[in-house]
Order: sequence, then C-alpha cells, then structure tokens
Amino acid sequence: MGGLSGEEARKLHVPFQQDDKDDKGHAAHCVTMAMASTAQADVEGKDTSKGGEAPGADLRGLPEQLQAQTEAAVEEEETGPPLGTKRQYLVVMRHGERMDEIDVGWRQTSKRPWDPPLSDKGLLQATAAAEKLKGFTFGQVFISPFLRTMQTAANCCEGLGIPPEKWTVTCAVCEFLNPGILVKKPAKIPEGHINSWFWERGSFKSDLPLKLPEGYADRVQQGEQTFGRYPENLLQSRVRYSKAFKEITDAADGEDVLVVAHWDAVSGSIARLRPWAIADHVIHTGFTVSWREKQEDGTWGKWRLETKNGENGVHWVEAFKPIYLAGSATRKVYNVASGIVGRVNPFYHRKHHSDH
Repeated sequence: MGGLSGEEARKLHVPFQQDDKDDKGHAAHCVTMAMASTAQADVEGKDTSKGGEAPGADLRGLPEQLQAQTEAAVEEEETGPPLGTKRQYLVVMRHGERMDEIDVGWRQTSKRPWDPPLSDKGLLQATAAAEKLKGFTFGQVFISPFLRTMQTAANCCEGLGIPPEKWTVTCAVCEFLNPGILVKKPAKIPEGHINSWFWERGSFKSDLPLKLPEGYADRVQQGEQTFGRYPENLLQSRVRYSKAFKEITDAADGEDVLVVAHWDAVSGSIARLRPWAIADHVIHTGFTVSWREKQEDGTWGKWRLETKNGENGVHWVEAFKPIYLAGSATRKVYNVASGIVGRVNPFYHRKHHSDH
C-alpha cells in the first residue's frame, strides 16, 4: 500500500456507531477491573503491536529504565489522610493499531513513515474504546499531534459524546522522541530537528485540518505547538510525561482527564507512581487509570494508580522492586545523615550540594 497524504488519512475517520448494549451503570472504578483484552476481543484479534511501535525494552536496558523512572517518579501515598469528597481521574490510553504494523511495505513507499494512520482495525479499536471508558465523565481530553492518536481520539470521543471544544492537541504528550522509535527499518528519518520536518504543511496549526475530522481544526484547543528536546533519552521522556500529567491535571480544576497518546506515555503513567515497574506490553487502546482526592482543607491528595498489573491491556514487570526499595532506603539514610551533618557544619551543604 502506498503512502497516504494527510487529507487521505483524514477521510479514514470512522463515525461512531452507538452500541445498544447497556452500560449497566458501571462506575469508573469498576470499569478498570475488566480486562481490556476481553473487552475488545471482536476487534483486537491477534495483537500486532510488537511489529510496529517498539516496546521500550527494544532500545533500553531494564537497569537504565529503572534509574530513569526513579529520578522522574512522583511519590505515591500508601496510607494518606482521610479520603476527600471529590475524586479526579487521569486515564492515559495508547492509540489503535497502526498501518505500518500490518503492512511493512507501507514504510518503504510512504513519504512520511514517522506518522502512519490507523489501520481499518485500529479505527474500530478506537471506536470500541469508548465503550470501555463510559464510566468516566471526562471534562478534558489531551491528544498527541500524531495522526494515529488524533484518529483514535476522534473515534473514541465521538462515542463518548465529548465535543472538540474540550480537546487539546499538544506536543507535551507526543511520542518518545527517539529516532529508533519514530521510524522502523527500512524507512529513514530526515536530518535535523524534528520540528523542521515533522509537519506536512510546515507547522502545527496548518496540519490540524489534515488530521482531524472536517470542521474540527478551529474548534479544538492548541497546546504546546513545537516538540522539545530531540532526540531525547529515556529519563528526559519520563520527566516530560510526568511534568505534562501534573500540569494537565492541575489545570483541569478537578475534572477527569483523558490523554490519548502512545506506548511510552502509558509506561510513563505507571513509572511516575511505580518507579520500580517496567511496562513490557501495552495493547492497542490499552490504558491506565490513576486518581487523587480533594481533602477537606481544599488541597489535593497524592495520586494513586488504580490499574492493576495485567488490567486494561497493560502489563509490567516488578522484578526490580527490591532493588528500588533498597536504594530508596539508602537515599533516606543519606538524606538524614546529610541533614545532621549540615546542622553541625553549615558549610557542608555549600561545599557538597552547590550547583556546578
């Protein structure tokens, strides 16, 4: 199959067909208990994700991932204060099946192999994802500017009844900006910074009409319109995702948030709360759920990861937990000792902790 232009890809958008199944009033926390692999059995079939968007382990060793996640983590509260009266949910979902995952030849003929559209099955997966997310009341949706994520969001949001005015397209939650992730052999990536060659019409804003349903480009919100550090390493991507999730949810004023992004974004949503966990498989439209509650004093409690290992099409490895906990204990001992020494010798911190 030859390469698709943005205009041709936009026409692949499949309108949502309302499923007459009763949602049975499931609350959001009950939705996450169902295995995503079962929920989308009709459209998932054989999982093809390993053939396209490479899992992190392909390019990065587990010790390296653990170190990066430790530095980018947000401490999760184990016991915490009494529960509040309002709960905010964050759902981070991967896109549907990509065209180049089922047609390797597409990469050879496409003029833009770094930005494939969804396959026909991927479009159906995106539509089916709405059924799995109906227990949530999303006030805002944040979308990576890649074609596959915008197609996924369009079909899913149509099923959920979320108008484009509540969508924000932003580079903050874009793909892991590593050349080995962006394209697969035999395709080649252009030289220079990604901002110089990614946009089909030359800019973020100009590309929106090519990637969104007709008439939506002027209705969506525009977030970060340029990519940051390129290429980025694992630590930098983990920090970027963690920062983006915090800024997005803090600005949402308590509303539930859906992020439609990539494998590594889903991995990052786990890593920020489970620094010892390495996500080793995320199926198409697999997602994680985390939440926090507002306390009686008006402040928000710490985030908790609700998704369990293996739920919602997301699986991770926790073999490094003992190492992480041991390292964490060592760091705490060091911090306590450093504090004591610092009180005894005020010049200690100036000497050992100054910026270089």
